[in-house]
Amino acid sequence: MVTEIGYKEETLKSCQYLPYVTLFILSIAPFYPGNLLGQELLRGQVVIGDIPVTDGFVMLHSVSSLRAGQVDSVALDHTGTFEFALEGFGEIQGMGEVYFGSVEYQNVLYFGGPITEREQLETIYSIPVFAAKSVSKEGVSLPIIVRNLLLEKGPETWQVRDVIAIENPGDQTLVPTEGGVVWSYPLPEGFENPEIVRGELPPEDVTFTDGRVLVKAPLPPGERMLVIVYQLPELEMAFPAPGATRTFELFVKEPAPTLEVTSLNALDVVSLEPGSSYRRYSGSNLRDVTLSVTEVPDRKPYPLGRLSFAVGVILSSMIGILGLRMSSNANSRKPPIAKDKRSIILEIAQLDELLESDLEEKKAADARARRTELVALLKDQG
Repeated sequence: MVTEIGYKEETLKSCQYLPYVTLFILSIAPFYPGNLLGQELLRGQVVIGDIPVTDGFVMLHSVSSLRAGQVDSVALDHTGTFEFALEGFGEIQGMGEVYFGSVEYQNVLYFGGPITEREQLETIYSIPVFAAKSVSKEGVSLPIIVRNLLLEKGPETWQVRDVIAIENPGDQTLVPTEGGVVWSYPLPEGFENPEIVRGELPPEDVTFTDGRVLVKAPLPPGERMLVIVYQLPELEMAFPAPGATRTFELFVKEPAPTLEVTSLNALDVVSLEPGSSYRRYSGSNLRDVTLSVTEVPDRKPYPLGRLSFAVGVILSSMIGILGLRMSSNANSRKPPIAKDKRSIILEIAQLDELLESDLEEKKAADARARRTELVALLKDQG
């Protein structure tokens, strides 16, 4: 098991990554028992594949809630093995003593996993290393195993947490050429105040230039995660996702305006933290997509004036049709009497429009008769 930490251009530069591993070990140390007393032996081996590495030094680090640092170092023997005496392993009750080893190989510093239990000392402690491979100055394209976007509407901007897990699918550690990067990735246009807040890469090896995140740290085989936070002034923009993305999920914290999302499918609302709910969108096995997230404006009410006019036209049409139907039975029933001049004029106009259309002869005669009656009624009302 390996935790890659760094690449060095000079012999000791890689030690700059040690604090990040130490912080991680410190964070888990309190959860391990600290009642392991006395001296124990740690036996291990450094290997590249199945081949032992016979040249180099292994450093032993000890971490507890009281101390953290390098406690010993030893040269590898001709079989690639090493041995450390763990003085007072866990002798401080409840302090969770943790040990781990590190080794430098081809200017990259590799770390073994944490040793927290006596049972781990019964097996060989392995530190796998990998051959280094320089990449072009612009870096290489790597598949995205998981990308999670968490959006939250702020007072003036959208807050974005962009979690990206990248994978080196090969069997070599990718290292930058001088002045170059290992990997880069585009972020949405207009992003502001980017910052690396968590992840498995040293923040000083992650920068932002020309709308992209740039990673200069070595990338051994396997997955590495970085977490970027930034702000967007608005969501009328796109999140580019070039290359292969195995899983892409978007989470929008409520309350939020109505959004239109492309490339992903809407799923049920989820709760990612107590008292909060998120709209969830998801997609899998994507390639060269662009996730578009836009606010959908609230629909404006229909103008009152136009609405009144439309209702009037519809009602007048109904009156005209009703009048025609009733006039068809003129031999037995009198046509309806309009109560005011406005209604009479409106119905006459409807009949005129109707008479200009291609009506059957009988319907046209009925319409003309009805119009004559209405005109006479209008004259009677002065």
